Amino acid sequence: MRTSSFSLLLLASGLSAALTACDSARPVASESSDDSASTTPTVEASDVSFDREVTQGNYRFTVKTYGSQEQRVASIRSYRGTAQTIDPLRLDINGAVTNVASGDLNGNGKPELYIFTDNKKANGGLYAYEFGERGYTPITAPSTPSGNAGTGYSGQDTYQISGNKLVRTFPVTTATAATDGTAPAASSRSIEYTLDASGKLIMGQSMDGQR
Repeated sequence: MRTSSFSLLLLASGLSAALTACDSARPVASESSDDSASTTPTVEASDVSFDREVTQGNYRFTVKTYGSQEQRVASIRSYRGTAQTIDPLRLDINGAVTNVASGDLNGNGKPELYIFTDNKKANGGLYAYEFGERGYTPITAPSTPSGNAGTGYSGQDTYQISGNKLVRTFPVTTATAATDGTAPAASSRSIEYTLDASGKLIMGQSMDGQR
């Protein structure tokens, strides 16, 4: 049976409409503006729990977090001058952000961004990235300290940038109790880390102190 041109046109139009409807139902992944927190339904745009800007040379970073639970969403934007260098970076982090810092610890001209949280778990509390012209590379957080520096370690790390080093501080408890039966003395330990040319944190000297 011969099909008229008009019938073919109606068939094509119906097919196109069906495809358009299917396509409109697909989830679209896109980076939103500052007014939108995340594609995560439970995060509200107005629920900003941290908002700070830091600079390193002619680079500028804005860091926002959304939510108040242990796990929350972080938004990072990187600029060189007025130009945005990468699409907004979104990630899940554990703990509330206590501070952010920027630096160039290895002196290679590529700025680093360090995000510190109050996560008390072992080897927690740090998110770090090195940024280039049009991209970024995650910097792996330090693992459990090796050798004597790791004696008495149980987490609760805090971090700060001091000069061209990352300083990690955590509480330690001596293994041997005093002879008079009192509890072991609590102290703190700080470890310095340098960043090598490959973007790896290298453990340096450690120093104990009283809390």
